[in-house]
Amino acid sequence: MKRFYIVLAAITTIALSGCKDHTVKEQTLPTGAIDFTYEVINDSVYNLDFYAGCTVHFYPTVTLKTPCTWEISDGRTFEGDELICDFPVAGNFTVTARANNGVKRNPIMIADIRPIVRLIQEDSICTVDASYISFDVELPNPQKLEAVYKWSFPGVKNEQGETLTTYEGENPGRVQFTKAGSQPVKLQVVLGGRDLDPVTRNVQVALDEQAPTLYYAVKEGNIMARKLTSSTKAQPYNMGISSGQHAFNLIYAADALYILDAGKQFNYVNDENGVMGDGKIQVMAKDASSIGVVMSNVGGPAFQDPFYAYADGDMLYYSDRNTGIFRIPLSSRNLVYNSSDFSYWVQNATLGYYSRGLAYGAITGGIVKIGDVWYWSKTFNGQGIWRFRESDILPNASAYSDPSVKKPEDGEFMTAFYPKAMAYDKVNQKLYVSLYDMAAGVYALPQSLLDDKETLQKIQSAGDLANYKLPGTFEPIVEAGKGEGSSGEFMGICQIAVDDATGDVYFGYRSSDPAETGLYRYNAATNQVSLINDTKGVQIYGVAINQTPSYLF
Repeated sequence: MKRFYIVLAAITTIALSGCKDHTVKEQTLPTGAIDFTYEVINDSVYNLDFYAGCTVHFYPTVTLKTPCTWEISDGRTFEGDELICDFPVAGNFTVTARANNGVKRNPIMIADIRPIVRLIQEDSICTVDASYISFDVELPNPQKLEAVYKWSFPGVKNEQGETLTTYEGENPGRVQFTKAGSQPVKLQVVLGGRDLDPVTRNVQVALDEQAPTLYYAVKEGNIMARKLTSSTKAQPYNMGISSGQHAFNLIYAADALYILDAGKQFNYVNDENGVMGDGKIQVMAKDASSIGVVMSNVGGPAFQDPFYAYADGDMLYYSDRNTGIFRIPLSSRNLVYNSSDFSYWVQNATLGYYSRGLAYGAITGGIVKIGDVWYWSKTFNGQGIWRFRESDILPNASAYSDPSVKKPEDGEFMTAFYPKAMAYDKVNQKLYVSLYDMAAGVYALPQSLLDDKETLQKIQSAGDLANYKLPGTFEPIVEAGKGEGSSGEFMGICQIAVDDATGDVYFGYRSSDPAETGLYRYNAATNQVSLINDTKGVQIYGVAINQTPSYLF
């Protein structure tokens, strides 16, 4: 029995003022002299739930001096010491009881009927073409109305081997899925001639072979995953975890996925009070069974939101918008950014490049480490790729003015271009770089070129890079109203991921043409770049790979 009791003190109002006539207003707050409660009476199973179609018994919990008048906020009125009333539709209602000894109002929420669908999974992992799944449906039905069950499947087989895409009836029986990935099962119930809101359950179906897992963040959507395989049975998985506002980077490390969300406010903003930040770093279990916060900058300085990152050993290196890179343990949890506890590992102004090509406010791009050398891309106020070793980091931000300070010996390159995303293929020793400008595209720079400082310094035109470019143009969105960010911040390709096993390269490309937008794969064996068809039109930010082969995650 669900009962709500609210007791308020009685209020006596005495108003005397000259010859003016004062009328005591109706008491609308509970006075303690009248109170009532209510319960569902026509459904023994759901008597604690108030579903559309239920019958509710209202009765006073104090003695009434006169018969009571009951008013329902939908316009119905009743007389009597008690009230038995039907609520045929869902909604929020107010029930008012009036008697000589007071007035009392109580809210009541009537929920719409929705089937409860439970999956019965016979194996610990549901495997394509192997495991059986069955379904148990519970339907609240206070009025005992006729129910029609209509199922929709993405492609399953029943125990007789028949392919089902639809089924009418409460129990479709045991079924096997013919595709791996998130397989949506939809149930539409028609109750008493009325269509209830449909219920969809995603079944995570494992592949029948082991393969690495690629994760990608969808704009205004969820984190998705897919198996890196040529199997025609593989389809994407919806992990059910929001990508956030601008998840420019995903990092797979320590058997978990780190999600860097730069927040809604990722481009320039005048944040004098340092309170407009809304970014955070989250960590998701590889199967999305849990999600936690590593670091939050919500309510902090806008420019300290997390943008790009790289994992090395047990440390996570992440950049802010334009100033520097922080270093925190991958095991960190529930940190809140503040200037006293968070100090930069490196800044623009703590490298010998500062004022010698690298300027104040140089907007950050991707970060990678090759051997002992860090590569840090910049896309504004000193665009290019700036290399340094940890020993090159100066002790303070003003030391650049010292004429004895030298540039890092590894040197900068691509300073005529706008490099955004980077990834290093350790097996084949190639640095993949995305550019947006007159040389827009993705480039594969061999280690032999990276070691050739003289040649790197001479690369100042698109023609110089022609032999390193992957097939395709991949121009970022720069049209007003279609792209995001200001100059130096366009988000055509946010991140690149390399499959160590094959050398294949994956990246999300966001074009002004929806037909060209989606997840792309560079096939290292054929030297071809292609759009993965089931992602056409999907706007993708960060990408990352769990290199360990598995059936599911």
